[in-house]
Amino acid sequence: MQKRVGIPRALLFHKYRDLWVTFFTELGVKVIISPKTSKTIKALGVGNATDEDCYSTKLYHGHALWLKDKVDYLFVPRFGSAHKKHVGCPKFQGLADVLRFMYPDLPEIIRPYYSEAKAGHGKLRYLQICFSIGFRFTSNPFRIIRAIRKSLKAQRDHLANLILSENKYYQWERSELYVNIPPKKQEDESPIKLALAAHSYVLNDDYASVEIRKKLRDYGIDIITSEQVPRSLIEEQLKKLDYNMYFDYEREILGTILHFIDKKTVDGIIHIQIFPCGPDSIVGELASRFSKRDPEVPLLQLVFDELTGEAGVNTRLEAFVDLLRRKHQKQIDEKQIWRPILSQ
Repeated sequence: MQKRVGIPRALLFHKYRDLWVTFFTELGVKVIISPKTSKTIKALGVGNATDEDCYSTKLYHGHALWLKDKVDYLFVPRFGSAHKKHVGCPKFQGLADVLRFMYPDLPEIIRPYYSEAKAGHGKLRYLQICFSIGFRFTSNPFRIIRAIRKSLKAQRDHLANLILSENKYYQWERSELYVNIPPKKQEDESPIKLALAAHSYVLNDDYASVEIRKKLRDYGIDIITSEQVPRSLIEEQLKKLDYNMYFDYEREILGTILHFIDKKTVDGIIHIQIFPCGPDSIVGELASRFSKRDPEVPLLQLVFDELTGEAGVNTRLEAFVDLLRRKHQKQIDEKQIWRPILSQ
């Protein structure tokens, strides 16, 4: 009988979906992914997780509980880092054990531990993890090797499609192409550009983000996300700091915000934070301070938790977009005034 492995559609799933799903599928496993976040899943998570957990972790509890009676195994890796110095959220490492002790009736949890920064893990450790998992489902080592190769290729392809090359980024900057679903057409001479900076598990979860990407498209906003900005541009900005930003995913967010504050190639920036995420609060304070030093590009910071109401978010978004439209129109008017003079 085909074994079933459940993967909660939350947290690191949004970064490593292609890697994990391809690996298990190639082993002959039936992969069951929890559905998109909904009111039901939110109620499951918020009603059972501890109060101290961040909103995204509470949602993870809901996704795991939804899978409880539908799978033979849950896959919850204890992931520390894929970098020699930078780390992820400590809760990623402890989540599997928290779930195991809070919900004894969950199916068996596959919970491999991997951390380059803290444990010095590398390729050998990764292969050990893959084979230890693989032999649960097949006795054929060559099938496991094939699963490893195909899953790594799937992940590389995912990143190649997600992260823009510098050339493609500059094309977007010049309004030669869209890098996301095109916004609804507006009467403006050129669309308003906006950078949306947040964790991948917020950007890719419509329920958790109150459908902010769709709302911005409906307002006629051309967006780029922190996931898509070329890493070379992000690292260039982070070199300006007097210290090393320790948290890996926060580097992506802060570097994106600093890049657009510095280069001024967007009309505005929206930064979404999750309450009460510690690393998020650090980046939020840093972003706010850098924005105040150079306020030409407006920065809107939104904090989301289980009590966030859509009406409140809509009000703040509408006000921010209205500000950007007035600023954008002013720039267009100034260009029209100077164009005849410069052409003489």
